Amino acid sequence: LKPWFMWRMVVTVLLMAGISVSGQDRDGMVEIMRFLGAESPEEMDDQVVERLADYIQRPLKINQASLSRLLDSGLLDRYRAMSFLDYRSRHGDVLSLTELSFVDGFGETFARDLAPFISFETLTLPGGRMKENVPLRTDLNYKGGMKYSGSVQWMSGLKSRLEFGDKLTASFALTSPYGRFNPDTFNYTAGLLVNFPKIRTKMIAGDFNARFGQGLILWNGLSLGSLSSPVALMKNPVGLSLSSSFTGNYAFSGLGLETVIGKWVMSGIIALPDIKYGWKGRKVLPSLNLARYGRYGHIAFTHYSFFSLGSEDLRNMSSFDARFCFAGVDVFGECAFDWVNAKAAVVAGTIIPAGEVLRLGTVLRYYPAVFDSEYSGAMYSVSSASNEYSVTMSSELNLARKHRIVFTMDGACLPVPKKGDRGGSMQFKGLISWEGQVLNWLSLKLRLTERFRTWGEAFRTDARLDVLTDLGEFRVNMRLNALNCSGLGLLSYVEGAYTKDRVSIWLRQGFFKIDEWDDRIYACERSAPGSFKVPAYYGRGLWTALTVSAKLSRFCKMYLRSSCTAYPFMPMEKRKPGKAELELYSVFSF
Repeated sequence: LKPWFMWRMVVTVLLMAGISVSGQDRDGMVEIMRFLGAESPEEMDDQVVERLADYIQRPLKINQASLSRLLDSGLLDRYRAMSFLDYRSRHGDVLSLTELSFVDGFGETFARDLAPFISFETLTLPGGRMKENVPLRTDLNYKGGMKYSGSVQWMSGLKSRLEFGDKLTASFALTSPYGRFNPDTFNYTAGLLVNFPKIRTKMIAGDFNARFGQGLILWNGLSLGSLSSPVALMKNPVGLSLSSSFTGNYAFSGLGLETVIGKWVMSGIIALPDIKYGWKGRKVLPSLNLARYGRYGHIAFTHYSFFSLGSEDLRNMSSFDARFCFAGVDVFGECAFDWVNAKAAVVAGTIIPAGEVLRLGTVLRYYPAVFDSEYSGAMYSVSSASNEYSVTMSSELNLARKHRIVFTMDGACLPVPKKGDRGGSMQFKGLISWEGQVLNWLSLKLRLTERFRTWGEAFRTDARLDVLTDLGEFRVNMRLNALNCSGLGLLSYVEGAYTKDRVSIWLRQGFFKIDEWDDRIYACERSAPGSFKVPAYYGRGLWTALTVSAKLSRFCKMYLRSSCTAYPFMPMEKRKPGKAELELYSVFSF
């Protein structure tokens, strides 16, 4: 990649950023990680980040939301949503974070983690009068990009979401990946949600998410690995919700129905997997979930069948799951049975608050080798909810809200050995991270992970130090990352930022020296909210990335991202071609 081309792109973006604008952008990645319980942005799911980033930009008005709206947001599971509505019906709107922490199932920690994604706006005026509510909301997002790596490739995407109060929601997204224009390669999602509050029923047609239990048999979406904080050990099932993302890789296509009868909730879907790729095989996935919710938790039953018309391929999966909360202690679990393979799988755990500063969590998992995990989103140690007997123990310590320490250990035994392992395969992993505010303007985060296994490369050590400074309008972030597996991989970057009322500019310069593919290092790239990039760095080179965000009006936000990667330090016989990207994002909200 020619140097003049890189700097020409950077200068072009800087000139475009000089437009007079108003408004300030929020990054939100720290808040999203804390809410999910993730210890690294590199382990998060792009669709979940996209959804949560939308709520940081426009928080959910929880005092005006119905049960359906609370669940569709994905911020609350049904237990917490119903508890919140019960509190609101008896005591009126919740007007502060402190009051929210008193609602059953929330607590101070969860309320604090939820705060960036919600607002306490109320329709109740003094004297009991109600303000007029404007139910219509429309969001329109556009993104376009150009990539150069020997040849020019183009990318574009369009996403729209329309909400008419809590009764009707429609979403649509269309994305063409990098490459030449080819309609056959388009990714698209579209869905319609209709809510009937009087009969407590909602219907979904199109692309949607189905998330039940602890994710053992039916859960599409985010699935974190086993090295997480205690808050991530327990899944929070939300049932059926619209899929509204640029990718939609995990969405089911078909029909869904959810109805509430007393304390019972019945959900049913008829999904058509791979329908976007044609009718070949005519695969059908009907499923049913029946759950009873109470003040202290829930119990539920889930079943699905998967078959191809005209084929003998048939799968039947059933599970029971439960979650209870007593005095802040969560106990949860799910037991599933694969009828075709006659195998059972179990996941069970608990999260215990030990005082006001310490939280402990444990999860036990029993996944037989032939257990069908195609639609599983349960926690795992190796790669999926199959072929492992494992345990995770995690603790989180918060001191004066300035220091946070997470310590997690995970051990797994694989009954069917991995290739190249003569005996039963085993794996042990550990994580310790500390983040603290050293000065009012200086924060540090240290993260160390270690892995040992009996196949492949035995040891893998990953050490990372992040230095974060906040000097008002100016910020400087630095990272040092070393990874040792086959060899030694090194990555570092320095990122400067200028954020003001009219514009935000982030400029990153990074270097990497990674000679073995097993030592590759992932580093999350800053971009528009919801546009999630986690490239893997390999080789010997450097990269420059520039992100500019601006608010042109109260209805329109613009984001520009430019990046360039070159490999000038690699031997000539191994040198790879450089690459460059220029992307534009527009967000319209009405």
